[in-house]
Amino acid sequence: MSKYKQLIVIISLFFILSSVFYISVIQKSQQVVKQKIIQIEKQIALDLPLLDLSNELLKHSGNKDAVNSYIKTLNSYIDSDDLRVVTIAPKSEMVTPIKPNQIIRSLSTNSGFVLVVFSVKHTHFTLSHVIYYLMFFVLSVLISFWIKFAFIKQSNKQLINTEHQTITEPTPLVLIVDLNDKTFSSSCNKEQKMALANKPLCFYLALVEYCTNNDDVTLSHNKNVPEELLELANKYFYRLVELGHTIRKRPNFNNSLEKTLSEIRAALDEVLNECPEEKELYYPPKAYGEGSRSRLHSYGLANIRKGNIEIIGK
Repeated sequence: MSKYKQLIVIISLFFILSSVFYISVIQKSQQVVKQKIIQIEKQIALDLPLLDLSNELLKHSGNKDAVNSYIKTLNSYIDSDDLRVVTIAPKSEMVTPIKPNQIIRSLSTNSGFVLVVFSVKHTHFTLSHVIYYLMFFVLSVLISFWIKFAFIKQSNKQLINTEHQTITEPTPLVLIVDLNDKTFSSSCNKEQKMALANKPLCFYLALVEYCTNNDDVTLSHNKNVPEELLELANKYFYRLVELGHTIRKRPNFNNSLEKTLSEIRAALDEVLNECPEEKELYYPPKAYGEGSRSRLHSYGLANIRKGNIEIIGK
């Protein structure tokens, strides 16, 4: 994780933690104020018969000094800077609009409605709040470092697994056929080369291409070589001519099929001597036991695929 990403994580975490704390404080403060106002309203409602408020119906002006004295005494019992009673007056006398930080509540009496104005001061930041915000910042930094170390640990684990797979998983073997010198070799030992005559070389390359293009093909000794396979073998033969190899005549790929396959197997034995487990992929299958030349036997390469063989000079 880069320093830029880590900084983004710190800021995001701090913002989330601070926002949750701020909203919680606001909601808690509003809940406390609401409960206090309800309690004060109840007390004022009980004391209303004793208050000398003006009464328009009875043409009574009331005693404002006594009311103000009551409000002062009431505020001393509230003992809070966040909540104060500002005014207690009949509804008919309340003509001045209230301020933004004030709220007004209504009490019902026999002579009409009495309005009570409260002044509410919301304190969002105190010394204890600053300490909490500092704690949130430190916590955000610690969490970001934990995430960073966890990310590095996971990356190292993936790197180790990749290296382990690279070491443990062997590179697939590739059979290399060089038409320039008519040799077989393999990717596991490119120095080990085996020369091959024209007929087995061309027939094997044709066999590989034919089996790659025709899945689940059955090539029986009891039948003639398929025309498509013969055409491919002739194609490679003419390529050898183009490369300047001394050639007297084009071989008959239908004749001496078993001998041709034996020469191919012998060359593969030499080239794949150090990788015997790979022989099955490249080997034209042998016929074994009684009835080995039956129709069930096939000398086709059942599992050969593109990429298993590299042809140089094609």
